[in-house]
Amino acid sequence: MLEKLVSVHLFRLQEAFRMSRVRPVPAAGRRAPAVLVLPREGPLRDPHLMLFTGSWTFRAMPPGTLVTEGVHVVVHLDDGAGEGWNSAADVVVGAARRVHPFAAHRVTRILDRYPGCEVATGRRLRGCLAGLRDGRLVHITEAAGQAADGPAPGPAVYGSFLYGWLVAGLPLDCLTTASVVHGRYAGSPAGEPGSLEVAGRAQITLTAAASAYARRAR
Repeated sequence: MLEKLVSVHLFRLQEAFRMSRVRPVPAAGRRAPAVLVLPREGPLRDPHLMLFTGSWTFRAMPPGTLVTEGVHVVVHLDDGAGEGWNSAADVVVGAARRVHPFAAHRVTRILDRYPGCEVATGRRLRGCLAGLRDGRLVHITEAAGQAADGPAPGPAVYGSFLYGWLVAGLPLDCLTTASVVHGRYAGSPAGEPGSLEVAGRAQITLTAAASAYARRAR
């Protein structure tokens, strides 16, 4: 049960923040997957850092103002968890297809089938596609031409990121012009500020309502 629960913590950073490259050999201590948003335009002024701690306790939180935190349910359709779990999920990750990329009409079908789902997402080439309950589509593309130092987040992490961002009441439009960095946040056992071990970057774009794609696909 607990492996389906994701704990999200979103911080507004107003102090100096350390960033480094992912270490080739993992050091001692637990690290939390993280996404850092560095705004460039729009109403969002300060950097925001989101941590994903799952069902385990992460004590080394970054210095900054806690904007929101909470727990939500993430379900992978490939896991065969059953309709009970799927219907209760806040984020649903579509079943993988090796031949065809995750298409927009599949996003719509998930949202239609599970009315309690706020974000439906799936893997695409160099990123993922997500559909939101309000009808918008979110394309997340791993930045090309940059040497990634670690694996890119899967659609479940990106889905949780979008869900946490929406719950915080922050505008999605800010993400389309921001620099979005993903990696792992490592706290300092000595009580000093931790740092984000950067794995790569992603570009986020918003497109038309998913329902329009669904009508064309039928």
